[in-house]
Amino acid sequence: MEAPPEQGPGGATGVSDGAAGGGGGAAAASRRRRKGACGAAPLGRGSGARILAVDVGAGTTDILLTQPGEPLENAVKLVVPSRTQVVATQIAQATERRQTVVFRGSTMGGGADGAAMKAHLAAGHAFVATEEAALSFADDLDKVRGLGARIVGEGAAREVLERLAPDAVAPVLSGDLDARSLRDALALLGAEPRFDAVAVAVQDHGFSPHGSNRVFRFSLWEAAVAARRPIGDLFYDADAVPLELTRLRAAGDAAAGLACGWPALVADTGPAALYGALPDDAADAVLVNVGNGHTICAVALDGRLAGVFEHHTSALDGPGLETLLLRFLDGTLGNDEVREDGGHGAVLSAAAAAADLLALPFLATGPRRGLLAGSKLPLEFAAPHGDMMLTGCYGLLRALRERGATTGDRAANAAP
Repeated sequence: MEAPPEQGPGGATGVSDGAAGGGGGAAAASRRRRKGACGAAPLGRGSGARILAVDVGAGTTDILLTQPGEPLENAVKLVVPSRTQVVATQIAQATERRQTVVFRGSTMGGGADGAAMKAHLAAGHAFVATEEAALSFADDLDKVRGLGARIVGEGAAREVLERLAPDAVAPVLSGDLDARSLRDALALLGAEPRFDAVAVAVQDHGFSPHGSNRVFRFSLWEAAVAARRPIGDLFYDADAVPLELTRLRAAGDAAAGLACGWPALVADTGPAALYGALPDDAADAVLVNVGNGHTICAVALDGRLAGVFEHHTSALDGPGLETLLLRFLDGTLGNDEVREDGGHGAVLSAAAAAADLLALPFLATGPRRGLLAGSKLPLEFAAPHGDMMLTGCYGLLRALRERGATTGDRAANAAP
């Protein structure tokens, strides 16, 4: 069947009454029209895997869901406030209402939610948290108690919720991923919340109750550089996350729950963004991710980590960041100086120190990459598949692809 004539403004077909005299004009116009279907076919009706990638940052959570049979440009993409921002808002609302907060759930990232918790307590209102949820604020729970929070078991938390009047208490869910809300949001958008593989990235400082978690986190980078580990090795199966990475383990549980037995992968947000920015055909590169929370610069030689510099973005301005990057790449920036400035550290392998790193491809990404606008560094801004905010998600997809989890549908991913 031939497609109906295309309509112009006001519903007109684009064929004038005068041209249609006797019907001959209409026939000629019909012959001139391109035959074919009007509009696009429904998306995501082809074969292939439905991959969910979620990159949880300090400011935003970036979500990508591939559509079977479609290019990545047609994937479902969401950039929404991160869970720490959402939780902070919920706590602030409870503060305004003078309610008792009951904080329950898995360990998540701190930051905005921790600041809201402190403000709630400073205002004289009660804050009750289960142990796992309270670990979001500090590895040493005595520090959280010292702020005035009451840390209890699950049973006691439920008792508080049942005992207080509904308008006197605010239940707040902890966790970097709200799986139910995510499924509901996708379903409302017409995207079936069924996944053949799931990958989640969160930033983990590691469990270090008696020492600096800044130092502990960077020690993991130092070990990876010393071992010249490929960036792809810094991704973990959800059930094989090291014990000391408590936030990542919680994210792994959430990823596995969403995957329902199919492949589930987790990673720190740093490697995820770096891997997403690294071109598939480039083994040597300098990569910098200027995130809302952290700025990380990594050197890759032969696809392996050869150096890392990490600082807090809030402590940096454009000229300062440029100077630190130049000094990092020429080997004159050390751990102690970065840590004294409130950052994490800087480490450069001997091979990287001997190389002309400024001659390598220099790729910058991240929501705060504008700090490097106008920089004299020989950099270019990376936007994989045309979308910089999804760089971490593309890194997760790349890691899944290397593990064979993006090549087909559930039948292809089924265990033997």
